[in-house]
Amino acid sequence: MDDLIFETKYWKIVLAEDQYYLGRCYIILKRKCGDLADLSEKEILDFLELVKKLEKAIKKSFNATMFSWGCLMNNAYRNKYPKPQVHWHFRPRYIDKVEFGGLVFEDKEFGEHYTRKTDRKLSDEIRKKIIEKIREKA
Repeated sequence: MDDLIFETKYWKIVLAEDQYYLGRCYIILKRKCGDLADLSEKEILDFLELVKKLEKAIKKSFNATMFSWGCLMNNAYRNKYPKPQVHWHFRPRYIDKVEFGGLVFEDKEFGEHYTRKTDRKLSDEIRKKIIEKIREKA
């Protein structure tokens, strides 16, 4: 399944496999780049517009309360020859339970740091519905 939600000139937004946090996705720089300090001004400005668009779409789609963003890239350095790629982890956070596609999503740690080791995999059908909903509201 194609998990691309949408893209800009410099970034692509992909739905994460783990949907414990409904709408969780990755924002990946299209060109090879391993350090935030090497982003161009155009890439940064494009990213800011993307943030506005994505947060607005998730609020409209699922009534998210707030968002957790992270640019970690730690895993790349587990390799002998690391090849980090600038990307962001985006986790919508919800004060209330959300029902979507016949499923209930509950952010049990709302107000705390997000849980890293979650593993809620959904059917391709539900994933497609999530992507369509976000695109519709973007």
